Amino acid sequence: MQSASSQVSPQTRRAGKLAFDAASVRASTQDLPLKGAEFLNPAGNAAPPPGGLFSWNVQLPWLINFAYDLRSSQTRRQARQALPKWAQESWFTVDARAEGKPSRDDVRQMVRSVLEDRFRLAAQIEKRDGQVYALVMAKQVLGLRPHLEGTSCTLSPSQMGKKKYPNVNPSYEAVPAQCGVFSRELNHGGEHRLELLNVTMQQIADALGLGLPLTVVDKTGLTGRYDAVLDFGLDSVEPNADSSETTGLPPLPGALEKQVGLKLVKQNAQIDSFVIDHIERLSGN
Repeated sequence: MQSASSQVSPQTRRAGKLAFDAASVRASTQDLPLKGAEFLNPAGNAAPPPGGLFSWNVQLPWLINFAYDLRSSQTRRQARQALPKWAQESWFTVDARAEGKPSRDDVRQMVRSVLEDRFRLAAQIEKRDGQVYALVMAKQVLGLRPHLEGTSCTLSPSQMGKKKYPNVNPSYEAVPAQCGVFSRELNHGGEHRLELLNVTMQQIADALGLGLPLTVVDKTGLTGRYDAVLDFGLDSVEPNADSSETTGLPPLPGALEKQVGLKLVKQNAQIDSFVIDHIERLSGN
């Protein structure tokens, strides 16, 4: 495997750090379509686009989450709260180019350089005492299956459940099952599905952490890659929510144990805390 320095053009390595060959950052509004969220999700694995052209319209916390690889909802929420109000609420359009063949980790460092150059961001991750959910094996493994090397990522007709969930969004016709972590709304009543196909246990832990108040840490001891489908409901029905379509699915922790054979155990641990030393409003391009 080539090193980062051989993956990117010489221009991207300035002052001892990786940077885009060209980058424009402009203030925008929420009225513009959200762009780039899938790539900027730290728990995802999307590859940089061919040609190294990037275009995002997001809030600043999205860029920070990606640049500092903040994977749990707990750390992301704490990082957002550490920002001044303007940085929490403002939207920005970023257009950037990176020549050569940068890796996803290369781009992560390039986004950090943009934050440092354009917002004078100085931040660090520190450890502090807190609590996490440990992901462990339940007594019986049910819907967690090893993914056979070289096989495609598909779901059976019964798993797609067109009769049971006719209003699944996005539909399987629009977005077929795919390798990785993917989320769908099963209905308008707040029930959801997590498709976990050809993923590691760490990817499963990261995906679960996005929907829970605490970081999820993999303690299963399982290696390899796995397939699972997890259908779950809300902890409580939201006010004015349309619950006419719900099928009574349990909340995520209960569904995880009943359907997949994994469970969450609360434990004391050292957790990541995102500390901001300095940040300024957007400077010129």
